Amino acid sequence: MRELNLRSRKLVAAILVFYSLFVLYLVFTQSSEREAVVTRVIDGDTFELKNGQKVRLLGMDAPEKGRQYHDEAMERLRQLVEGKRVILEKDVSNRDRYGRLLRYVYVDRLFVNLEMVKKGYAMLFTTPKNVKHLDEFMKAEEEAKLRGLGVWNFG
Repeated sequence: MRELNLRSRKLVAAILVFYSLFVLYLVFTQSSEREAVVTRVIDGDTFELKNGQKVRLLGMDAPEKGRQYHDEAMERLRQLVEGKRVILEKDVSNRDRYGRLLRYVYVDRLFVNLEMVKKGYAMLFTTPKNVKHLDEFMKAEEEAKLRGLGVWNFG
């Protein structure tokens, strides 16, 4: 009887250890927010992390290379994130077709994606799945258009 009780305790302990490890695994691999360091900006809506992964900012689209306002958008993103620790927030989609992480990005309390749209460095761009902050982006773009900022400066 005593041997059975000892086996039961060992089994319960083993199950608890396994369960704890499983929960830790989920926390670290499935977390929707994560800290990382940005090593270089690739363009106005994409950058690279210290671990080599590339991140594409959600909710916005900056002008591509060769387009008007590309350089300004890239430089502004560089000022905001390069060399800094950022918080990465996932929406529904994890990666795009190029394998880049799709994320909302924060530096301190600044919502970088929204800042880029609000100041006219980028335009609103969403997909049907990734709409967590759609209302904020719509308001920011409208404000930038009304003020004729960045990509909305037609003068």
